Amino acid sequence: MHTESPGCPDCGMPLGSPPPAWCARCRLPLTGPDAQALWQVTGELRALDARRQWLAQRQYELLAALRVRRDAPAGTPVGVPADEAGASVREISAPSARTALLIVGGVLVVVAALAFTVVSWGRLGIGGRAAILLALTVCALALPRPLRRRQLAATAEAAAAVGLALVLLDAYAARQAGLGGLDRVGPAGYWAVVTTLTAVGAAAYGWWQRLRLPLPVGFLTAQLPGLLGTTASGGAVEDYATAMIATAAMDFAALYALAAHAATRPAGFRDRLGGEGAATVLVTGARVIGGGWALLGGALAAAHAMGASAPAQAMRAWVPLGLLVLLGTALCRGFRTLPFALRSGAEGVAVVALTVAVGAGLRYVVPPGWAVAGYAAPAALVMVWAAVSCARSGRWTKPAGDGLSAPLPAAAAAGELAAASALLLVTGLVVLPELVHALTRPVVPGITLWLDGHPPRWSWQLATAPLFVLWLVASVLATMAVLRARAVGDGHPDRPANALRNAAALTAVPALHLMPVAVGLPYAWVLAAAAVVTVAVAVDVVRRPGAALVPRLPALAASGALALLWSSADRAAVLAVCATFAAAAAVLAHVLSAPTASPAERATSCAAGAFAVLALGVEAVASGLTAGLPGHLAAFAVLAVAVLAACAAAAWHRVPGREQVSRAVEGAGYVLAATVLVLTARHPDALSLALAVSGVAGLAIALRPDRRRAALAGTALLIASSWVRLALAGVTFPEAYTLPVTAAALVIGHRRRTSNPETGSWSAYGAGLSATMLPGLGAAFNDGNWVRPLLLGTAALLATVVGVRTRLQAPLVVGSGVLVMVGMHELAPTVVQVLGLVPRWVPLAAAGLLLLLLGATYEKRIDEARRLRDTVRSMG
Repeated sequence: MHTESPGCPDCGMPLGSPPPAWCARCRLPLTGPDAQALWQVTGELRALDARRQWLAQRQYELLAALRVRRDAPAGTPVGVPADEAGASVREISAPSARTALLIVGGVLVVVAALAFTVVSWGRLGIGGRAAILLALTVCALALPRPLRRRQLAATAEAAAAVGLALVLLDAYAARQAGLGGLDRVGPAGYWAVVTTLTAVGAAAYGWWQRLRLPLPVGFLTAQLPGLLGTTASGGAVEDYATAMIATAAMDFAALYALAAHAATRPAGFRDRLGGEGAATVLVTGARVIGGGWALLGGALAAAHAMGASAPAQAMRAWVPLGLLVLLGTALCRGFRTLPFALRSGAEGVAVVALTVAVGAGLRYVVPPGWAVAGYAAPAALVMVWAAVSCARSGRWTKPAGDGLSAPLPAAAAAGELAAASALLLVTGLVVLPELVHALTRPVVPGITLWLDGHPPRWSWQLATAPLFVLWLVASVLATMAVLRARAVGDGHPDRPANALRNAAALTAVPALHLMPVAVGLPYAWVLAAAAVVTVAVAVDVVRRPGAALVPRLPALAASGALALLWSSADRAAVLAVCATFAAAAAVLAHVLSAPTASPAERATSCAAGAFAVLALGVEAVASGLTAGLPGHLAAFAVLAVAVLAACAAAAWHRVPGREQVSRAVEGAGYVLAATVLVLTARHPDALSLALAVSGVAGLAIALRPDRRRAALAGTALLIASSWVRLALAGVTFPEAYTLPVTAAALVIGHRRRTSNPETGSWSAYGAGLSATMLPGLGAAFNDGNWVRPLLLGTAALLATVVGVRTRLQAPLVVGSGVLVMVGMHELAPTVVQVLGLVPRWVPLAAAGLLLLLLGATYEKRIDEARRLRDTVRSMG
């Protein structure tokens, strides 16, 4: 076995060297043949990870070297990189610098031309203006050919970009000058024609000159004529949506033409576009921009259709939606060269458009308030159909591959399923506020009841349409879970199938519990139905503990949570529900914590045990409040439950196999004890008593061999109780009461440490030192005299020196901490006075210099801090 073990293979807890026989946290055995084999496998995996990191770094270095060779000009020898040869590393390569210069130069030229056109235009006649701009444009467009002959491709691209920008400036200048009556043409219509001609001309020019930049410029310019033409004609919202979808169709048509040309003459196609990289960028850009226009236009048309106030307006929105359906279907079923994700996405967009169109028509047929159901029902049907198609096409059991060879039914089914799921989710979000309001309706009167003591009048209602949508979601999720399980196989565990089952259960529970609310039954009947369902599910889990816990546990948790939430509106209901659920949870924890239980059942038993304790705590405080006791007195009933939980945890800890449940019950008891301290915080008498009882309980828990450290918490609680009691008595000199306790505690701790050298300094001296120094520190901050700070600082200095000389952690930490606080108390008035005299920028400058100094010596300070931490930790 390895001599060093960085951590437990199961929970990751540090083990030390040599590792123990059992992990102290998760109780994993660490000895034997299986453990030795596990250590060997773990070591080999670490070696593989280190080897993989080295290979990844080496791959990055080799790839960087090859990129340098690729980007170097022709004929330039490429040797050892500068950083390996000892020379200075160049952060910018020569091609990058060249590209930056060309971009800046081109931008400056265009800006100069724009300034000339706008500012200096009126100083020349019509002939001079036209001649200058035309000459500049012709020269810029003619330069790329001779530049390419001289192997200046980048400069040729820059000249072409300047020429295309000058073309647009020519158009702007012509209209501003009123050439041929162009100033009388509307701006939107004029620029629609100009952008169309520029797009066609730029594409043809780039294809002819074999340049990279003009083709994307022409493609981007071609996106504007549709919107500009719609603006010129005064189109409505659906007209803009139609223009966007038509532009997307044009983009994909151009993409199809490029793909067809690339399939027949791939080498010539790449050369015409300026290389393989430029072709890839252009094709990717066409897909992204075309898809963006399609989605934007579809969203605009869908929003207009759903928000239409009359059937005529909804019918006008069907035109772009129908066009989007045709486009998506054509892309998915006719464009076979698209990747799988794009084909499925196109089918999904078509499904969304079709469903929105159908829902927009159904909203005028269904009764009022059921408009959302008109969209949810078609989406649910499409979702079920797509799930069946996915199961038949094997999409759930086989990967999609690269997408180009994936079968068409798989792509169509995946897109339909994703789109229908998104639509159903949107409809669920629409009805979610109503459902949440119905689910949480009893909470508001419950809060008023428990705070004021008077039950208010309230009503509980829910419309049928939101509940119908919720049932649709639950039914679809259950159907998908069944189909997924059958496709994968019932005997094979599958996380998506389990997730679908859990989601179906979590959705079906509120849908089932809200049915009596929608019908109009009284509050008592609704609450009784929820409680009966919860108990029935718990009984089923108890009777069949070995059966699959999915989806019974999510249903049990959701049903119990709703019943507890709804019971808050009535005192008797809280008492009955909490008592019933606590008993059911205790039985569930006992049954599922059997020695033969699975890990999932053991985790469930832990949760059930903790819930039983918390439910009893709520029962206790509710009983006290119902009996008319104030909250700080009713909290002692909760404290009694916490003490009983500690006793039960100690009893269960001795039973083999129930250690985890014991820890869960004990942790829930600690939560209740902390809650008691919070409830009594505003009543010092009750707080002192609660601290004392909690401290005694902590000392009792420390009697367990595995809970020795609880003595520290118990002692601290008892000391805090004494401090509260001293404050209540109006004692201004707490040292008179705490010094005898400190002396006795220090003597006892010293005798204990002398008899048992392994006793820690905190166990021996921590309570004694804190008993006087901490309350004295609090009194010093409220005392304007100088005697107490002087004496307290002297005692803290003495404790610090003793801690350093004896290398004990407790005196050093407590003494130095108190000494620092006393120093801050004494220096605070002086610091405030000094800060009032200096300018306000001085503290900011000092803070900035300090941060710079810390940053400059960061590594050294970190190392010193680590050494100081190790030194303090080594003190025993």
